Amino acid sequence: FRRVLFRSELTVQPGGVLTSEPHEPGTREHLTVHAGALAVDAGEQTQTLGPGDTARYAVDQAHAIRNTGSEAARALLVVVHAS
Repeated sequence: FRRVLFRSELTVQPGGVLTSEPHEPGTREHLTVHAGALAVDAGEQTQTLGPGDTARYAVDQAHAIRNTGSEAARALLVVVHAS
């Protein structure tokens, strides 16, 4: 099978949230924080990230990226679609 990648640079303001509905089965996201603090909620799990941290998580479930800090957070988001 072939993997399709989507890459995006994110800036999330303090208190900001990026929510998403489930993607197709087998899809995963990789989020690397460059500055600030972000939390990733995927299903029942939450991961808290700071600069230099990377989270990898399944997104065939509802998920969200939240800025938990007091400054804008910058991150790189890579979505790997199974196809």
